[in-house]
Amino acid sequence: LEPGDAVASAGPAQWAAKELQAALSARGVPVRVHQRLEQAASGDFRILAAGAASPAAGEILKAAGVAAPSGPESLALVESKRALLACGGDVRGLVYALLELADRARYGDDPLAALQVRKPIVERPLNTIRSLTRLFCSDVEDKPWYNDREMWPNYLTMLATQRFNRFNLSFGIGYDFLRNVTDGYFLFAYPFFLSVPGYNVRVPQLPDAERDRNLEMLKFISEQTVARGMQFQLGIWMHGYEWIDSPKPNYTIAGLTRETHGPYCRDAVRALLKALPAASGVTFRVHGESGVEEGSYEFWKTVFDGVSTCGRKVEIDMHSKGMD
Repeated sequence: LEPGDAVASAGPAQWAAKELQAALSARGVPVRVHQRLEQAASGDFRILAAGAASPAAGEILKAAGVAAPSGPESLALVESKRALLACGGDVRGLVYALLELADRARYGDDPLAALQVRKPIVERPLNTIRSLTRLFCSDVEDKPWYNDREMWPNYLTMLATQRFNRFNLSFGIGYDFLRNVTDGYFLFAYPFFLSVPGYNVRVPQLPDAERDRNLEMLKFISEQTVARGMQFQLGIWMHGYEWIDSPKPNYTIAGLTRETHGPYCRDAVRALLKALPAASGVTFRVHGESGVEEGSYEFWKTVFDGVSTCGRKVEIDMHSKGMD
């Protein structure tokens, strides 16, 4: 891992290199990390992790007659007399190359033999977005995995190894319409995560300490996602706050009015995105099943303003089924 290589020095690439090291070590193969190939002993099996544009990678690619991988998320695995080259056209491409080797080392009969690449491999994705969405629908069923700090690193590593590049964690999709609501946890998500200054919007049944832990956990999940080179997408599927024909809900929303609804959601989504610097995208359901009447253009304009003023670029995905 050459320190002057910007791709190999990036956080996700460093994480993937540690995954490869851990996979080999678990199979009884001792691993040493150097800053230069020449620092390794001559009899060692050597792996060079590099960006495709680095001089060291260029030498191996040229000698093998292989064109450097180009484009987002592209990778190459090329074996030479000097080393096995794992390189990427960008950081995510290098992550995939290293995780491919880690997967081979972990499951091959002979871990070192499994790393041999007899014919150069050059790959690039056909699909720009490869996303998996996980839904929180029930406090009984879903709070255990949501709060499981041991599960998340392993789960997200699995997604990165299988080359997903986006993880979407969605809230408020348990109901299409707000009738006969019994399980309201995270249904109108904002007050389950934070208290927004200037508004007394709250969940009466939710202790403040639990609300704060929810946000801390969401921040942890988003950071663990980005550390593995994936994009973290926040899904907010419900913006209605009044449960209709629902005599026995376990959680309710207090402190909102029709006049404060739009401004509160604007300020809440802004505050939530500021608290989640690892989030680079947000998904909104914007048709009638969002709890907001179709044609409420001023409401959505107000909410989107909260995204655009959060202090960084955040992509907006709109689930707009049935709308013109």
